Amino acid sequence: MKFLAAWLLSFTFCIIAEGAESKPAPSVFRLHLSNEPTSLDPNKQKTSASSYVLGNLFRNIYTFDDQKGLQPDLGESCKRNKQKSLICKIKKNLKWSDGSDITAEDFLRTYKKILDPATGSPRADLLFKIKNAQSIYKGENKPLGVSIPDKWTLKFDFESPDPDFEYNLSSFLLAPTKMDLNIVTGPYKLKEWKHGQKLVLEQNLRYIGAHPARPQVEFLFIEEDTVALQLYEKNELQFLRRLPTLFIPTAKTRKDFHWIPVTRLDYIGFGPELKDREDLRKAFTYSLNFAELQKIFSSEGRPGCVGLPDSFFPKAAPCFDFDLTKVPKLKDSKVYTLMFSTLGGEDHKRATEWMQDQWQKNAGLKTHLEVKENKVYLKDLQNNPPPLFRKGVAPDRPTCLAALETFATWSPENYIQLKDPSYGKILEQLATATKSADQKRLCLEGTQFLMSRHLLIPLGAIQFAILVKEDFVGWKLNQMNQLDLSQLHPRP
Repeated sequence: MKFLAAWLLSFTFCIIAEGAESKPAPSVFRLHLSNEPTSLDPNKQKTSASSYVLGNLFRNIYTFDDQKGLQPDLGESCKRNKQKSLICKIKKNLKWSDGSDITAEDFLRTYKKILDPATGSPRADLLFKIKNAQSIYKGENKPLGVSIPDKWTLKFDFESPDPDFEYNLSSFLLAPTKMDLNIVTGPYKLKEWKHGQKLVLEQNLRYIGAHPARPQVEFLFIEEDTVALQLYEKNELQFLRRLPTLFIPTAKTRKDFHWIPVTRLDYIGFGPELKDREDLRKAFTYSLNFAELQKIFSSEGRPGCVGLPDSFFPKAAPCFDFDLTKVPKLKDSKVYTLMFSTLGGEDHKRATEWMQDQWQKNAGLKTHLEVKENKVYLKDLQNNPPPLFRKGVAPDRPTCLAALETFATWSPENYIQLKDPSYGKILEQLATATKSADQKRLCLEGTQFLMSRHLLIPLGAIQFAILVKEDFVGWKLNQMNQLDLSQLHPRP
């Protein structure tokens, strides 16, 4: 089996070096997911595994464009009425895929569904700044601070200022839904779901503004990145969502190669076992040769640096450096578990194996690598965190506040279990800051708080390496890793 795997890898590498032979444009746009969705309810999603599907089935008031920012989708506009109120207008001629009107009532009904404790929505926190939302989520009988002045108007009243809330209204996680999830608002609707094999989407002709020639879209469920790559080179996939880093140096010269910077905060976190062992956390941090890891993975952003855009900070994002003089001399024979998810694919396995070797060689620290299916992995992080874990954070909004709120006391993503009032104060100040200089200063202060206490090891700026057949144009993948296929069509 090892020989076969090596041969396949070598065979694929040769193909990628030469480039695929051009063939007639297919009538179907095929891409892949590493895991099959558990459901098509966008309000119950916790991870980004099925975001490419759900983001094209369900839409919200806005979409987000890297160059233009928030752009109207189901909504016309949103305007602030003082700091604690937001009024949003819904377009009047919108239809669900079954032909019924999309109104403000659909949004309000969905918000109530998300905040209902019985729903178990994992991202109800996106609504928590709305008046009484958090109390309702806890089971209290209070009126939600969302009203409907007329059929196409939503008025949000907030408990406290929430300058980022408009960005939440571009997320499919808060998109309006009906009880029948086959009735959708997006440019596509479900045509077929062969469990264990594929999802097939077809045009939703009632969605306004989409390209009329957009093709049928098929999502295949393929766990192994190298298998997906082989299918792509055989023209059985038109969109390769993740090119293994091993192939990036050669693929960069290809016309179908795309290098997409994404806003993320990926990190190595420390669990409760190391809470009172800053000496060990320092040893794990400073014994990694970050520049070497950068070369191995052909990364533009250096590991050890905070992966958020430099524009979030007064200058460049803060970094840790490889520095053996800062590694405490320890006599520790214990084996520490480093856990990570299968969602990361082969690249995360390679990276964690490299870290394991670095820690042993440079600090005498022994580690055991443990990879788990993503649902099991997240459950373990919540209930019984390991000493070390690798976590990817994809903020819901392209702001520093969205990233740093990951470690807020109330955040379900706060797996490092940070509960420091000083950090909470920084977040409060950042949430109310209106000047760019103040936002950048507080962003730096927040990240330095995490790093000066050695609470995590940031893994640098992330770029997605993807391959897309030139037969199709009009697709968009933004820095929030949101794939928009509304304008997808065959190349003329």
